[in-house]
Formats: sequence, C-alpha cells, structure tokens
Amino acid sequence: MRLYSTRSEQREAGIEHKLTPWLSVAGLAEFEWEYDNNAFSNLRSNHGNADAAANVQLHSSVTPLSFASGELILNYDTDQDRLGLDEATAALELGDWELGYGRQYLPFGVYFSHFASAPLLEFGETRDVALNLDYDYGDRFSVSAALFRGQGRNQNSSGSRAPDWALALSTWVNGSLRLGASYLSDLADADGDLLADNGHRHLRQVGAYSAYLLWSSEHFEVTAEAIAATGPLRELPADRNQPLAWNLEFAQFLHAHFDWALRLEGSRELQDAAQLRYGASISFRAGRYASLTLDYLRSRYKPNFVRDDGGHPLNHADRLAAQLSIAF
Repeated sequence: MRLYSTRSEQREAGIEHKLTPWLSVAGLAEFEWEYDNNAFSNLRSNHGNADAAANVQLHSSVTPLSFASGELILNYDTDQDRLGLDEATAALELGDWELGYGRQYLPFGVYFSHFASAPLLEFGETRDVALNLDYDYGDRFSVSAALFRGQGRNQNSSGSRAPDWALALSTWVNGSLRLGASYLSDLADADGDLLADNGHRHLRQVGAYSAYLLWSSEHFEVTAEAIAATGPLRELPADRNQPLAWNLEFAQFLHAHFDWALRLEGSRELQDAAQLRYGASISFRAGRYASLTLDYLRSRYKPNFVRDDGGHPLNHADRLAAQLSIAF
C-alpha cells in the first residue's frame, strides 16, 4: 500500500520524531521516474522521452500551548534545484473550531489517487497565503472556509479588490461513505496557471466547483472526483476556455503490504490534457517506512487538440511511471 493517497495524508507520511514535548520533525523522500511514448497522427514513428526527479519534504510541527500550533513544510525538488517553502501556518483551536493563517493548500478539491502519476484534475489545486476557519462536528461533518488574495487580477481594475475565497463541505453518510463539495471564487488563482500567458489577468472572474465521493471498506476503496469551471475564461481559445476534469479510481487492498488500483479519468477543454486516460497501478509497502508504486496509463487525445512544437497533432500516448517513497 502507498504511504498516502491525498495531499493531507502526504503531509503526515513522515516518521514523527519528538525533539521536545512541543516540537516534532518528520521527513519524506521521493524518487520518481516516467517514460512517455507519444504517437502523432501524421508521423510514422512514435516519440519517447524519459524523466527522473527526486524531492525531499521536511515537516516540523510545534505546539507551545494546548490551543496553539504551527506547521512548517520545506520541499527540495531536483527539477527546480532549490529548497522551497511548501506550507507555513499557525493555528488556534477552540473545541471543534480552528482558526489558521499562513501559506497553505486551500480547501478546494481533495485529489485522491493511488497512482504515482497525478490525476488530470490537479489543475485546480491552489496554494496561497490565506486566513482559514475550520469546523469539525464529531468527525461526521466538516466545513472549511478561506480568504486570500490570489494571483488572478481584473484587467480593467487597478485599485483594491475584494479578497478571493474558497469553501469546502464534507460529511460521512455512514462508516463507509463520505461525500464532499467545494468552491473556488477565481480559477485564475489555481496552480494550473491557466492564464499565465495573460499575466493572470482576466476580463471577468470565473469560479470553479469540485465534488467527490469516497466509498471505502477494509479491503477496497472507490473514489470519484470532478473539478469544473463555472463559465468560460474569455482570454483563452473557445475550444479550451471552460476546463473540466474527472477521475474515477478503484483500489483493492490484498495485503497489508500490497494493493492494486484501476483508474479511468478524462477532461474537456483542458489545455494539453488527454480527453480520456485509463490504466492500472500496483503498490508494495515495506512496513511503515517505504512504498513503491508502478503505473501504466494509456491516453487518448481529441483530434488536433494537442500539438508538439512542430505542429504535429498528438493522437495517443502510453506512460510507464514509478515512485519510491521513503519516510524518515
């Protein structure tokens, strides 16, 4: 089994080391390899390329008081060759309420995955400095709201503007079924950088919504998740200005140290993304400390939607991927 399947689980994947009663540290090292074999409709031969990368995540948490806490997550990525700040937050807790501030992943989408390859819907993942308020009711119902000033800007306004916001709701219907939904006020704020060529400026603000289902038991898990823009981003071409992506996965836990998973996902009007992608994954786990995941994914593209630098349209692609995660 993989060490994690969501962003929040990744944050807690490292081995906690108590340095003091109020300070702990943990780490996670990951080594990734991908090979993509791309088939273009007007070329006789396929084009293959391989890529390898590694990153190390260092997580520290501090709890100086029973009602106050802080988190700091640093990440080193060989692709960028630099040590970056992934998250840095401080929070106050009172009963079922928590008020936090800092650089964090906003409550929009969950991005479930049992694969080494990220799902297409990750274009909606958003990270920024935000003020957030969380409420949990007996682990049965939760709501999270965040206010922030994202990278999206109105082209026709040079003055101050209202803050952006995100809102998420989730509930356990019973011991096996969980449902959730979320909303982001401005899709230009997302890490997918849909409006990067426009300096993240838009004529009008376009939001996005997300919904998911998690059905789990001791031996299997089914997840379904979708993210979609609420309207067209007018700065983009008409055939790719209202992106949508969805992901459906089934995972079976055959043993405490082994599982396999199937994925079916797709997108519409999402720049450079497959129209349909499907495949299988297997994961091996070495106790608490390490996991190895191997993927195969087949992608099919809408005709003439994705082209290489030479203008050749991409027809389909095959991907092999591997990820070794080591907690320390």
